[in-house]
Amino acid sequence: MKLLIRFFLSCCVLLTVVSCEVHLEDDTRVLVEGTIIDQNNSPVSNAKISVQTRRSSYSEGENQYVLGEGYSNSDGAFSVISLYDGDEDFAIEIDGGDKYSTYVYKTNTINYTPTDLTFDLETVSLKKTATFNYNMVKTSGESNTLRYSFKYVEGFCLEYYEGATLNEYQSSCYQERVIGQLLNDNNPDNEWSFRLPLGEVIEFTYSINDEPEITELITINQDSYDFTFTY
Repeated sequence: MKLLIRFFLSCCVLLTVVSCEVHLEDDTRVLVEGTIIDQNNSPVSNAKISVQTRRSSYSEGENQYVLGEGYSNSDGAFSVISLYDGDEDFAIEIDGGDKYSTYVYKTNTINYTPTDLTFDLETVSLKKTATFNYNMVKTSGESNTLRYSFKYVEGFCLEYYEGATLNEYQSSCYQERVIGQLLNDNNPDNEWSFRLPLGEVIEFTYSINDEPEITELITINQDSYDFTFTY
């Protein structure tokens, strides 16, 4: 009973916040359910499930609203009752926290309403992730330069559905990313970090003073991987 009262109080607050911005379907709730596992088929507990509208493709947008929230249980199962919005950017985000990747289900609810108002995501697989901390340090004299890049697989998966059909063209699931920079006397050092699935290989490519490029492979085999490069 307390849980039910808490849900309706949350709905009242949400209605107050979004009624001027988002068209919520009157007297309509949806059920979001499924099971979360990792790459070893073990259940992922305490993952956060957020039902959202007007969400951007990769991160939370300025006009993003949360319509309902819940968490997976010890068996990885979840069941969330949420408000419902007919919008071209309707999303369900599953956030595994610092230890796991993020999964996003997106669809257009103007053109699609699920059977029995139930979004059954069935089994969602998250990947264990690690943090790669890199530090590029200049220890040589003046006029030396370093051009470098890291190619890696990002710990993020977005699947876009048209009705019950996956649209692979609009989806973005564990894609390769490349980041890099040119360091010189004006900008000699750089320190940064990013997350990627545990066990993945980073392709580190660098060139000192515009010499031929050198590529090294770095296997991420620990939760927090520290990498320092001097030139």
